[in-house]
Amino acid sequence: MVCSSHFQPIYSLAHRRLIGVEGLLRAHDPQGQPLSPADLFAPHMPLNQRTALDRHARALHVAHYARLGLNNSWLFLNADAEGFLLDPQAVDRFPDWLAAHGLTPDCVVLEVLEHRIDDLDALVAALQQLKQQGCVIAVDDFGAGHANIDRLWRLEPDIVKLDRSLLRDASQTRQARALYPRLVAMLQEIGALVVAEGVETEREGVIALESQADFVQGYYFARPAPQLPDSLQVLPVLDTLWHDFEVREQARRQNAAAVYRSVHAAFRQCANALAAGIPLAEASIMLRQHPDVLRCFLLNQFGEQVGDNIGAYSASSLRRFAPLADAKGARWSRRPYFRSALEQPGRVQLTQPYLSVTEPVSCVTMSLALEVHERVHVLCTDLHWHERVSLPPA
Repeated sequence: MVCSSHFQPIYSLAHRRLIGVEGLLRAHDPQGQPLSPADLFAPHMPLNQRTALDRHARALHVAHYARLGLNNSWLFLNADAEGFLLDPQAVDRFPDWLAAHGLTPDCVVLEVLEHRIDDLDALVAALQQLKQQGCVIAVDDFGAGHANIDRLWRLEPDIVKLDRSLLRDASQTRQARALYPRLVAMLQEIGALVVAEGVETEREGVIALESQADFVQGYYFARPAPQLPDSLQVLPVLDTLWHDFEVREQARRQNAAAVYRSVHAAFRQCANALAAGIPLAEASIMLRQHPDVLRCFLLNQFGEQVGDNIGAYSASSLRRFAPLADAKGARWSRRPYFRSALEQPGRVQLTQPYLSVTEPVSCVTMSLALEVHERVHVLCTDLHWHERVSLPPA
């Protein structure tokens, strides 16, 4: 068997350039036929052989990286559990081993498949030691069926690589597409940078960009190869994604502006009538004639809903959510439409699209802080949001 080192580039969307390479082992049998990773690391392979092959792969990648002379970029290495991470001597010797190849630990990102390791305490201790040596720690294939969010709190990775299946699903279904950016945001909030793995199409690249992923990796940019692609070839690919992003953002702004213009006059008329003492049900008659108005409601200065929803959207298919329909007395003080209205009284506000809690539809909320019976209130109107901005084809 003949083994060689291939690199797949990892790019920063913001920097628009290479920030690292992942080392991937390629092998051929004596007849020159390629061997798949499943064949190389077969489940029945004895542990000592697996450990030896893993060490050989790391050595190939480190030597390859050193030869290429990549400055200001990371080498992403898969870190085997039994043969490396859970071997205290191997961890202790790692900086010296790198130094023998002319590298320092801060050049290396160690990728960990956390769900394959049962001894979490030992793993945490090893990763802390490697961090102290200067290595960057990444959790690989997060979301691939066995990933546990609670383990992230213990591991404290610097980087999380989202499994390619998540992005593929996000390109195919609305629900997964809505979840993907929230998953990215959650990981960033715990202090991790996020790599969107498996970007194979322009569509998936746009989703990764819109989801605020920090880095991207996949065939859309470059396949694994012994040599890296010319940066001048990749830059137009990254710029295409940024162009798509700007076009879609502009279309969203125009869509929001159109919604604002179509409802603003009737909303203001409703607010004026309400301030004059007319009940909301009567004050909102003209406003509720707009086809996209779902409901009107009024909040007091504490964000508590005063009275019922007026003109609530209803359909037989939504009866399953009937327990949420009665919002009288509900407290909406956490919502951006309430906070922004209080911060800018007298100015009409319009939120970003979000999922309504009263029924499962995407909506935006128009709001305005005003005085009703000499007390501050916030008038709100939920509008059905239509996503009119299409993604590139799959």
